[in-house]
Amino acid sequence: MPKVKSVYIIIAAALAAIYVAHTLSLVFTQDDAFISYRYVKNCLGGVGLVFNPGENVEGYTNFLFVIIMVLFGKMGINYIIVSKLIGVLSGISIIFLLIVWFEKYSDRKGFNLPAYGAPILLVANSAFAYWSISGLETVLFAALVFWGIYFASEKNLLFIPMLVLSALTRPEGTMIFGLILIYYWVVRAYKFRTILKLTAVYAVLIAPQFIFRLAYYGDLLPNPFYAKTGWSAEYFFSGLSYIWLFLKQYGFAGILIAVPIAAVGRMNRKMRLPLFITAVYFVYILMVGGDVLHGHRFFMVLLPLLYLMFFAGIDSWLSKTAIGRTGAVYTITVLIILATAGLTYGIPYKWIRSVRRTEIGLVDGMKFQSNIIRQARGSDYTIAMSTIGAFGYYSDARVIDLLGLTDRVIAKNPKPVEGIESTWKERNYNIPYLMKRNPDLILFSTGMKPSAPAEKALFLSSKFRKGYYPVFHIDQYMWTIYRRNSGYDKPDKYFPNPQFINLFTQALNYNRDEKLDLAMEYALQSERCSPPDFYLPLALMGEIELKKGNLESGIEYLQRAFELSDGYAIIAGDKLGRYYQMIGDSARGQKYLDIAGQRNTLF
Repeated sequence: MPKVKSVYIIIAAALAAIYVAHTLSLVFTQDDAFISYRYVKNCLGGVGLVFNPGENVEGYTNFLFVIIMVLFGKMGINYIIVSKLIGVLSGISIIFLLIVWFEKYSDRKGFNLPAYGAPILLVANSAFAYWSISGLETVLFAALVFWGIYFASEKNLLFIPMLVLSALTRPEGTMIFGLILIYYWVVRAYKFRTILKLTAVYAVLIAPQFIFRLAYYGDLLPNPFYAKTGWSAEYFFSGLSYIWLFLKQYGFAGILIAVPIAAVGRMNRKMRLPLFITAVYFVYILMVGGDVLHGHRFFMVLLPLLYLMFFAGIDSWLSKTAIGRTGAVYTITVLIILATAGLTYGIPYKWIRSVRRTEIGLVDGMKFQSNIIRQARGSDYTIAMSTIGAFGYYSDARVIDLLGLTDRVIAKNPKPVEGIESTWKERNYNIPYLMKRNPDLILFSTGMKPSAPAEKALFLSSKFRKGYYPVFHIDQYMWTIYRRNSGYDKPDKYFPNPQFINLFTQALNYNRDEKLDLAMEYALQSERCSPPDFYLPLALMGEIELKKGNLESGIEYLQRAFELSDGYAIIAGDKLGRYYQMIGDSARGQKYLDIAGQRNTLF
């Protein structure tokens, strides 16, 4: 590394202070972070590095991050705070290296103003601040990769341990290492024999993790790899949308990429390695379909590289024109920095904060629900769900992940169903296996309405339709969870056509939006093509008719739903009870209310 001038330290410190303030303005914890926290909690509690006691499944992909938290936890230090500090400190290290790296490759003499463009944009980037404080390993991974690529561009062998650490933090670190070796081979930076030696050193350093994984978990790869692996044209188009949203919000509609590509012949040759890695990583993001989480997480590892190359391209162009030989170059540079920083902060300002509010709402809701269930039945129960983070951490219950991230059977033996409509990317699930597990409760991410493919596929099972029913809890707000009817023990049969659940879900959406005519139309269509025992469309039609003022038909639908469900249609029973009490038939009304009340419990 070049000698660090005091001015770098002063400016880097000022930018770091602004960056820290930016992250603190976005403080929150991502739901997925609680998956790692639960592994850490269980490890510290003596039950092992597991999600569920007795189930040795590696449901995390951030081994180094988890081990660091465990080590701090053993010292009595709050590992959740540690996870956030690691993210912020990693971001500060990137800011520092951006200044040093740019200064080293620039031809400018004296004060090098463009060197501060990249770190200023990074500090202004709310997505970067968001993931820095999220509790996930995202920015630690970005820092290790950035430092690794810097050392690789210098042909400094420190790039190997840096990228080993990155691979221990995220599996994609191995891909970055492989891309560097490919680049070395293509540009003939090393002989092929030397590249094989570099590979051997890397393999020796990374091997202990694979040995541990095979010995402790019985797998060569993390379980989420098996749960998420797959490709389709749908992934490709999802990846295109993911990339385009990033370019609109943070890429100046593509200019961020176009500038370094156009200036590649003018820039220092050592900038070509970051450009090559960035290009291939864009293809990787495209092929995996982007991320399931909002906030551009997959681009955080590329942001420092993109900003570095963007200002390197601008600097190379300005320095080789007449403008570069006049004082106007500073004015133009300042204007570019201010404009791009303003756009970076301003364009996605409301969007990223809306993403944060949604995530806070999810975590708070899951924590609240887990506490309510704990009060009702302790922690000795099994629950199946698709958002397992905060709920799993706070409940201490045995959790079955519907998506298979922490379940080996679902991950390795998925049984997806054709025809299920959903915007979710996670499409691996195994409903017959889940039904054999007999979870006590099943919690959907959106209340009574199924949204994930796994949630919708449940309704194809007769055991789920008749053996589980929605119960409703009203406290700060009303929420729904499906409870097992322990008295139901008939064989499980599967309905072949999922169209009825697609229609029912759409009916629920229209009802939520108060588009009652459309809601009624879709509920009717669902009822006509559904299994004979599926009573929920009838209950929904009764609710819709009551909203529209059609009392007689509404009560008729509710009675049909209540009878078809054998008295487990809770909302239908409650509304019928209130109706009969209102018209003076107190005995009949109380009967409905008693049945609904007795069954509307969490235990």
